Amino acid sequence: MIDLKTLTSQIKRNCNISDANYWGFYSLCGLLLRLRELYSVEKGMRLWEKIQQKDIGEWISDRENLWKELEDKNFGDITVNGNVYSPFEVEKINAEVEKEDLLYGAGFGLHMKPIFFLADLISKEKIDGYDVYIAGGEYARDLSDFPAMLQERVIFARVDTTKMLLWEKFNELRCRRLKSALEYAFSKYGITPEEEPSEDIERRISLIARSEVETYIYHELGEAFEGQKIGDEWKDFLTDFPRSKAELFARAIKDILADTSENGMLRYVLKNLKEGSLGFYIVFLGGFRKILFPEILNAFQKFTETGDWDLIDDARKAGYRKAEERKAEEYAERLLSIYKSHKSEKEFIAKYVENELLDGLY
Repeated sequence: MIDLKTLTSQIKRNCNISDANYWGFYSLCGLLLRLRELYSVEKGMRLWEKIQQKDIGEWISDRENLWKELEDKNFGDITVNGNVYSPFEVEKINAEVEKEDLLYGAGFGLHMKPIFFLADLISKEKIDGYDVYIAGGEYARDLSDFPAMLQERVIFARVDTTKMLLWEKFNELRCRRLKSALEYAFSKYGITPEEEPSEDIERRISLIARSEVETYIYHELGEAFEGQKIGDEWKDFLTDFPRSKAELFARAIKDILADTSENGMLRYVLKNLKEGSLGFYIVFLGGFRKILFPEILNAFQKFTETGDWDLIDDARKAGYRKAEERKAEEYAERLLSIYKSHKSEKEFIAKYVENELLDGLY
């Protein structure tokens, strides 16, 4: 029998060590939003319950002090049933915790930030040769809020994290005055801007999250498929340029290739005619991805007027192959080419990305 409290404590400590070393890479707004999410999780609050400013203010102060204590600490091992594992021995840890319908996840996200979580295991299945785990209620997590992640041949999809992302968008929806992709997306699930936060709305958004994680799984499958074509040097590039514009740009290229792949997210949306998922794809499309893939924005606008899915498929294909300029593939090839020929000259590569590749995007 696993001691859930002790296991959670071990994982939470590693979450705090990760946050202690990477909190500074979030914008102030992004950090405060993630801290509110984390506070809600750790206090066991329902999403519709109002957070008292005094309470969260004290909690944030305590958390900052904890980070100062932990920023120089190493990640701790995870002990399960008397067996000791490195925190990144995910398969071995899950072999233990799955017996009690728990799921452990660990990996690396944006800026190579270590990610850890412990959650209830909703389901496990194999899709296209990949083990796909769907996580439910979370007992421990860090500041990272990815709805899904790929680690080797395993995909983790997180319903609770997705629900929190959607809840923030619901709050944003209530403040909007003009029609938008956000209103379109929620309307396909029967939620309007006039509705107030409530237990029922949280229940309905939980159902949306369960549907949307299915879509995010196909982003990860697309990334896995395209990653095989690009090769391991792409991972090496990301590792060598953490916390840089070069990393953000490289990730954006890979994301677009993943989303527009024949095995990817948009293809899944098209096959299943998931209008809500299409709307949320537009809502969450930002940064370099939005700049690299303008075709989908134009297509979505026309789609909302006509309902013609061929417009979306044409945009998907254009985003993948870039028929006129082949930008996505060219950028990927140019990045890898310059990386191979100047691998030891990191400063040169970083300047090349900013001066030669990014300049032409704005």
